[in-house]
Amino acid sequence: MNVDVGLIAELQQKTARIRNVCVLAHVDHGKTTLSDHLIASNGLIHPRLAGEVRYMDSKDDEQARGITMKSSSISLLFVPGAASRAEGPNSVSHEERLEKGYLFNLIDSPGHVDFCSEVSTAARLSDGAFVVVDAVEGVCIQTHAVLRQAWEEKVRLCLVINKVDRLILELCLTPREAYERLKAIIAHVNMIVSSFHSEKYISEADSVLAYEEAKADSAAQKAADGGKSEEGEARDGGEQNEEEEEEEEQAFSPERGNVAFGSAHDGWAFRIDQFAEMYAAKMGCKAAALQRALWGDYAYQAKTKRIVRIKGDAAGRAKPLFVQLALEPIWKAYSACEQGADHTATLERMVHGLGLAGVPPRALQHSDPRFALRSVLRAWLPLSEAVLSMAAQHLPSPLAAAPERYSRLLPPRSEQLKASVLELSEELKGSLDACETAVRSCSTSPEAPLVLYVSKMVAVPASALPRLPGEPGPSNPAEERFLAFGRVFSGVVREGQVVQVLPSSYNPADPDSINDRQEVCLTALYLMMGRGLDRLKEVPAGNILALSGLDLAVLKSATVSSTPLCRPLAPMLFQSAPIVRVAVEPARPGDMPALVEGLRLLHKADPMVQVAVQETGEHVLCAAGEVHLETCVKDLRERFARVELMVSAPLVAFRETVFCREEAPPETGARATLVVEATTASGACTLRVSALPLPAPMASLLDQSADLLRLAFTAKSGAAGGGAEQQTQQQQAQQQAQQQADAYVSGSMGTQGSESLAAFGQRLHRMATDAAAEQQQQGGSGRDLLPLLQRAWMFGPKRVGPNLLLAASAAASSSDSPASLFALPPERVLKLGKQHGGRSAAVLAAAASRQHQQHPEEGAHDGQQQEQQQQLEAEDAARRHLAVPLGRPEAAQKLGLIEGGPATTGAAQATSAVTELTAQLEGTRLSVSMVTGSSGEEVAAAAAANGGAAADGLARSLEYLRYSIESGVASGFQLASAAGPLCDEPLWGVAVLVEARLNLSPAAGGAAAGGAAPADTAASLQLAEDVYGPFSGQVTSAARQAVRRAVLEGDPRLVEAMFLCEVTTSSEGLSAVYAVLGRRRCRILREEMREGSDLFTVHAYLPAEASFGFADELRRRSSGAATASLLLSHWERLQVDPFFVPLTEEEREEFGEEGQGVGSSNLAKRLIDAVRRRKGLPVEEKVVESATKQRTRARKV
Repeated sequence: MNVDVGLIAELQQKTARIRNVCVLAHVDHGKTTLSDHLIASNGLIHPRLAGEVRYMDSKDDEQARGITMKSSSISLLFVPGAASRAEGPNSVSHEERLEKGYLFNLIDSPGHVDFCSEVSTAARLSDGAFVVVDAVEGVCIQTHAVLRQAWEEKVRLCLVINKVDRLILELCLTPREAYERLKAIIAHVNMIVSSFHSEKYISEADSVLAYEEAKADSAAQKAADGGKSEEGEARDGGEQNEEEEEEEEQAFSPERGNVAFGSAHDGWAFRIDQFAEMYAAKMGCKAAALQRALWGDYAYQAKTKRIVRIKGDAAGRAKPLFVQLALEPIWKAYSACEQGADHTATLERMVHGLGLAGVPPRALQHSDPRFALRSVLRAWLPLSEAVLSMAAQHLPSPLAAAPERYSRLLPPRSEQLKASVLELSEELKGSLDACETAVRSCSTSPEAPLVLYVSKMVAVPASALPRLPGEPGPSNPAEERFLAFGRVFSGVVREGQVVQVLPSSYNPADPDSINDRQEVCLTALYLMMGRGLDRLKEVPAGNILALSGLDLAVLKSATVSSTPLCRPLAPMLFQSAPIVRVAVEPARPGDMPALVEGLRLLHKADPMVQVAVQETGEHVLCAAGEVHLETCVKDLRERFARVELMVSAPLVAFRETVFCREEAPPETGARATLVVEATTASGACTLRVSALPLPAPMASLLDQSADLLRLAFTAKSGAAGGGAEQQTQQQQAQQQAQQQADAYVSGSMGTQGSESLAAFGQRLHRMATDAAAEQQQQGGSGRDLLPLLQRAWMFGPKRVGPNLLLAASAAASSSDSPASLFALPPERVLKLGKQHGGRSAAVLAAAASRQHQQHPEEGAHDGQQQEQQQQLEAEDAARRHLAVPLGRPEAAQKLGLIEGGPATTGAAQATSAVTELTAQLEGTRLSVSMVTGSSGEEVAAAAAANGGAAADGLARSLEYLRYSIESGVASGFQLASAAGPLCDEPLWGVAVLVEARLNLSPAAGGAAAGGAAPADTAASLQLAEDVYGPFSGQVTSAARQAVRRAVLEGDPRLVEAMFLCEVTTSSEGLSAVYAVLGRRRCRILREEMREGSDLFTVHAYLPAEASFGFADELRRRSSGAATASLLLSHWERLQVDPFFVPLTEEEREEFGEEGQGVGSSNLAKRLIDAVRRRKGLPVEEKVVESATKQRTRARKV
């Protein structure tokens, strides 16, 4: 059925008969082959070449590797029943195509985990999706990931179980065994989808392991019951609650028609409604009733000619209807391919029995039995008819999908605009309402506002762009041009139209955002047809297209609108972040400008790629995985930069943390931790810092919820310092209006954002209480994490990370967080002096640790240092100290972990703190001069002249002083959590407690007692602040140094990323698989044999540092018998002390000289040194200048 562009343009106007569908699956499960058969139904390729041409894979890399790397779109026409006509699909008239035809915008997406960003772009533009699952391999790792991506984007799904022929030819299963296997696959997919409803924060890796554990428990229970099964009974739908009914509506069920079975390689597929229509007349029943009985435990009794339910005692003898009516005829057809069988006679009887008129006799007499079989099955059960009719019936049109996906595309106004609804102008309200209404209804009216979303930029050679007659050609045909790949959600887009490009950060209610948007003219519109492009004049809402003219305005993705008073659509969600990095540089220094331009083009062309320039000047390229990295480097070398490149070894990201006793093995010991004390350069403020570990599940939850935390905690402009705000009446009125607007939006649009934040807080609360209960059950003295969470001040780094800064609280009294850090004995405190500023903290910690372990009886300082320390202690004892309460639990309040609002509770704490400091400093003129900059005599004169006014000034000065300390501590915490002390990697799973106090000189005490202060004291203090810089900057520097050193004193550990590795291998390659996994520090989780085959599946955790070259080595060692799939799972503490040094003979015998084992170095220290060496940080190592030079003491005259 040949289709022209004019017919497609006419069908684009019929929105109700448009289907935007993407194909999702694990790698090598048959997505592209399935797409080839759908394309062949439109006459674009020959049906015999379907599966071999790989029409949607236009890149050479895709053809060479045999996998899809870039998502691409094509528009197809489908007329129900056309493929089954005896005269062929070309017999459909033009009028029938317009009246009954459906327009399918099909997007083929990659299945490899490294190209998950392309899946995100495809899911955003689609309303429905085909989930393809291999009948032999079943649900794999990437199947979990694509199901979650579709669920997040509110995309409706249909299931296609592909490669059923492998059950017949490779596994040699009987029809009954194949039926049980197909049932298990459908149940597995339904379990995954239902888990998304019950638990939002479950990860793909957790869902994979959860299903494997559930399957093992089910098998164990079944074995314990002796294999007995209960008698099946009909379910009563009236007893199900609303949540179960909603999950049932979205579940995959063959009797409902949203599951298809087939073989894309052989070109056939079916749904059970096709067999129901075929057998209904013969069996004398209605097709709808037969369709319900064709799946499940139903059998046909020949004596009574009735369909009955299979009872428990007859489960092994009775034959289900699906096996009898659907699978056995297909198995019989494949029996013609057996060696020695007369395939021509068998297939001829089948053709005559089914009345197939479209099979030519010469096809049946072909020498290849498989070729003859394909001809019969394609005529009997055409794949395009089964799959596309399923999509037409069960996947929504843009009109039906718009209300369902609206909440995902446009979040509530209060969350996105960060402004009160009552403050919006009437013009802005009207424009926002018009845009939202148009998107919700998918309006195709020419008067409706245009809203278009660009999901990615596609690089196309200039010579491939079609031109209208009279248009000049490109000056450089090999030049790369960028087209925007997007979809129209409302309105009509036209060629030459002037539009507004709105980034995701654009806020129409903020006057400062006017510079974020750009006004551009759309030079051309294109219809994407796989490898080709066709020009269009206009495209209405609900269609997918490519646009030119946006290459300079759109970096990766953006919202395009006809009005600037429009909210941008929500950004896309990616399954994982790029973790593999390499440094690239040109082979010739003169090609550096070409490399910079090439990196810019690559960054625009790939949604997942990140490009950064380090402080050293090197250009770093970040990718999602090893295969993705190889593809990016190849594109950079051959397409974008076109210069020779020098690529470094892969750089792996790490994290830093402190020792967690609950996660370490029982035999692991930990050294005593110390509290770190640091004083500002001027000596006015002293900080004491303690670093506490957070459990790995809690840190992982904080890390995975970065988007939610960013939405909740980064909108507040004044929260960076964490100080108490001085609110005027106008600010309080604005806050009240904001609360009223939030209540209005919650009532009209729902409370999705607040409910998510509250649910996140409840999850943290439940995790803390469960951990404490588990420790008590095990008889251990575990830490109570709930008090720590209830003191959460802020997160870090960047205010959204997996680390906590705790607010000071006098109520906390335990061994880990005492009532006051300043009440600790001196032996538990490590004081930092100015002499440490120029040396590396890691080197100092290593030296101190070795010296303390080797000479525990000796002091750490020599005589001169002891004298200096005693002098400092004497001066410190002579000073007067004032405790400064730091922070308030803002994060805990927002998460609902403690009662009370941030405004009321924070204001009360601030007032109480200022009152306490004022009472302590009453009459102290020196402290006021330190803050205000005035002299002691001026303060005394002002106090005598104004009376009570001086007290108000003192309170205001102390409030400013407290705010300066809090802002400095908060900034220092953010800086330290972004670059830890081991190798400047971010912290992970660390809770930091900071306490502060002011240090007043002895003159202040005399002044307070009524004595006279020296005349030059205030001037000297003012000079000291001028010399050492602003007071808040001094606190920031001291806090950063103290937090980093507290991590070192908390028994530091390295954290590495872990992949969930799924290896599939035959029995011959199993030993080689275990050898490879053992060499790469893998932790084996489980091994199982797949039912009905000799294949084994091994699940293991693989460190990201050891993952490079893993697939190649696995194939080489197993002679191609093993394949692996990797999925980023979690971060994990490396339970190796990087500073451990064996001291006793027993330790040397057990751990070796390096502390890791005989013949191996300390793994953690080796990884840290490699990162430090790469970053240019100092590394403690012995360098042998002349290793082969012979030493001699002989004196030669």
